[in-house]
Amino acid sequence: MTSSDNKAKPVNLFDYSEEELLQHNALTHYEILNVPVFATTDDVKKAYRKSSLKYHPDKTGRGEDDYVFLAVKAAYDTLTDSAKRQAYDSTVMPFDDEIPPPRSQLLQDPLLLYQDEDFYDLFGPVFERNLRFDARLRPENHKKNKNNSNLQKTSASKAPTLGDANTPIEEVHAFYEYWVHFESWRDYSQTAADELEIDQENAESRYEKRWLQKEIDRRAKQLKRQEMARIQLLVERASEADPRLRKERLERQQAKVEAAKQRELEAERRKQELIEAEKREEERLEQEKQQKVAEKMAREQEKKMIRKERQQLRRMTSSSFESVKDKANELPWKDLYDMSVDVDFLCASLSFTQLKEINTKYESHEDHAKALQFVQEKVKRVKEGEECGNADQSTESNGGITAGMSNNGNKCSATSNLWSQEEMSALAKGIKKFPAGGANRWDQIANYVNNLCRQDVPRTRQECIDKYNALARETKNTDSTTVEEPKNGADNGDENSEWTAEQDQQLQDGLTKFPATMDKNERWASIAKGVTGKSKKDCVQRFKAIREALKNRK
Repeated sequence: MTSSDNKAKPVNLFDYSEEELLQHNALTHYEILNVPVFATTDDVKKAYRKSSLKYHPDKTGRGEDDYVFLAVKAAYDTLTDSAKRQAYDSTVMPFDDEIPPPRSQLLQDPLLLYQDEDFYDLFGPVFERNLRFDARLRPENHKKNKNNSNLQKTSASKAPTLGDANTPIEEVHAFYEYWVHFESWRDYSQTAADELEIDQENAESRYEKRWLQKEIDRRAKQLKRQEMARIQLLVERASEADPRLRKERLERQQAKVEAAKQRELEAERRKQELIEAEKREEERLEQEKQQKVAEKMAREQEKKMIRKERQQLRRMTSSSFESVKDKANELPWKDLYDMSVDVDFLCASLSFTQLKEINTKYESHEDHAKALQFVQEKVKRVKEGEECGNADQSTESNGGITAGMSNNGNKCSATSNLWSQEEMSALAKGIKKFPAGGANRWDQIANYVNNLCRQDVPRTRQECIDKYNALARETKNTDSTTVEEPKNGADNGDENSEWTAEQDQQLQDGLTKFPATMDKNERWASIAKGVTGKSKKDCVQRFKAIREALKNRK
């Protein structure tokens, strides 16, 4: 706001002619009374009393028609009447409505040579000039709108200014926020009446006068909207050209670009970390897989080796027993069953190294009776605790059977694998009662055996499995005592009557995979497909032979 708006310059009205004061309006009412444009009514009255002391006819002696006092009186009458004052300030009092052009146009003007430093001198006076119509600075509006939050009670001296290049950015934002909510009190009623050439005093009736007033109001509203659009355009052009806001926008844009780069780098870093983590995980899984394969191969090899030693011991002892069975006085056991129990005990109790050592020593005996006596002595020492091997665990499946042979800690149990005739009979009945394919089959068989026999030490699921597998292996090695002739009269000399350990394993896997709940023909056809070199008929006969061998042990 200019200094002339804040405080009028003192003038001597006697220096002006009647035409200049009353007709050509050489001075404004504010200049005549020497008050600022934002002066209150009380300020105007005080100024009028002060002017009257100087220009009143009683003081000057120039008579009641003195044009100087008439000008003072006209200024007083206008400025003390709010309606007249608003109309006077809006239309009669001179005002420059021009606003600076856009920044792009300023830069293109070759004569102007506009620089960002010129912004404050170019736009600052325009904002100060337009503060004249700010409703928040008008004293009358302070009283009328004291409860209106949009009209701040502030004085012209407290209105925000455009500032300069060193103004804090917070004050810059406050300045533009003030002008965004700018409300003009400018009244265009008189301008509208002049444009429409309407004189309400010449109206012939009140109805015509009312209609004329509506037309004036309609046009005045249009002019008021144009005025607010002009102010809004001024604010937009100023904010667009303000070097402080331009710098802030540039910094924000650069910050956004930098933030986007950082996000991309972070995303790339996370992606790379994820790829490396996946790669490490794949390598770890591959190593674990290779390690498991190696461990499995080692276990399988170990199982094959200990299974081979066990089979060799059973085969040699069975062969030796058959060779000297006619010499009962030379046999350590009264029958083949008792010998098989002790041999199974050794197989379950001793480790691979111990079994290999026994087999080596056994083969060194030329006399079968002495060899069997050597085995019996070995059994006694193991049962008495003089020798105790760490038997390796093995897995041999048959109809879902998993056999694990292990010792009990560091001390061998002398009776853990000794089966009585009653227990053997109960096991055979249980195997028949609970066929392969059922859920928890061997748990049920173990409970069945324990319920029938009522032993002091109940048989475990694993012991039942071990005994069944031992009988199945014995059936293979002693056909004369454990396997009956096939009912269909098949020749035992047929090449299909011979079963290898691998074929037995395949048969056992098939019995596990295809339960008895399936259709009979479909089940055995599926099992036969998994047994190399054997037909469905061969698989059925083999299964019946094993079952009959168990029945004969009763």
